[in-house]
Amino acid sequence: MNILFRDITGADRGFNVGADVLTQTADGVNLNTLWSEFNDALSLSNDARNLIASLFTYDTTAPSDTLALDGTGWEFEKASEFGQPLAGRATPEGYLVGFPLEWWDSSTRFTRKFLRDATAEQVAAQHISAIAADNRLLFRMTLSALTAPSTAGLREVNENGVQIYSLYSGQPDDNPPTFAGRSVGANHSHYLVSGAATVDGGDLRDLIETIQHHGHGLPAQNERIVIMVNSAQGETIRGLRRDPLNPLINPFDFIPSVTAPAYLTDKLIVGDRAPASFNGLPIIGSYGDAWIFESPYVPSGYLLAVGTAGANSPRNPLAFRQHPRPESQGLRLIPGVQASANYPLIGSIYERGLGVGVRNRGAAAVMQIKASGGFVNPIWP
Repeated sequence: MNILFRDITGADRGFNVGADVLTQTADGVNLNTLWSEFNDALSLSNDARNLIASLFTYDTTAPSDTLALDGTGWEFEKASEFGQPLAGRATPEGYLVGFPLEWWDSSTRFTRKFLRDATAEQVAAQHISAIAADNRLLFRMTLSALTAPSTAGLREVNENGVQIYSLYSGQPDDNPPTFAGRSVGANHSHYLVSGAATVDGGDLRDLIETIQHHGHGLPAQNERIVIMVNSAQGETIRGLRRDPLNPLINPFDFIPSVTAPAYLTDKLIVGDRAPASFNGLPIIGSYGDAWIFESPYVPSGYLLAVGTAGANSPRNPLAFRQHPRPESQGLRLIPGVQASANYPLIGSIYERGLGVGVRNRGAAAVMQIKASGGFVNPIWP
């Protein structure tokens, strides 16, 4: 008896076999090779990290840290031939500063059809774009942490309820510890306004002194102040010359760095010129104790001065927080939910967990160049 199984379909189309699995791009590059290359590139990118983020921050996995205050100490007394000296006891004081931790992600959403028709170069272009987006995120979060003043009573807190502070912002509890016998008192601020529409040498001097009177950015300590400026302010700074009759306005000469274009002068340069670069940042020259870094990414009308002891130094102003588990650190490429061993790129996800918070509140200062009014936080791209 002949029985027709009309409900069973597809037998005439055959079985999917290993040879049918998509394993390479249109130009013959193996997809798993691309996956490995992408992860290797991420490792290099994470090691280098954003130049500014690495130079101005300190790596940590801790959610908070303790900042020292003056506390109480003791004094020596004049020695007596017979009596015993009084016992001294130091009482250190401090307060907790919190660091945020947030998760950011994006997806490539590669499809089988795209991978079948795309070249390796087209696939790699998406990966390069993801790394560029991560660099923008690092840059924006690092600089935003520097330029956003916090207000007492309205400060954000991290997951442990610890306040996230800014640089000193003129609040009643902004009372820095004494350095070298100098105390500045409460309501101290590192968010300054120039009081004029054009930058001058006095503005740069004020930024330098604002940082150095807290003990940061001192060359004697192998530290350096880097002032970030937009090209609009950079052009003016290049022309600054010391004015003996008005040292409050122009106390120093701008000295071009060693890679500046050749120029004629009848002046003798005393001291060393600034290097061509510092931790990968191009330096256009020096003014006093500061090196000047010019970047179009700095909003016009703002000067950012940072005291740094080098990449990943605990003396730097910011803490760069990541998850304590090493496998959850850096920019990661994760196979998508629908991925398999043969299709790791399909629906793959880029993930980054990070937070940037101020650690040393006196190690940086920001100035807005304008004639009047209060400081306004710039918007970072």
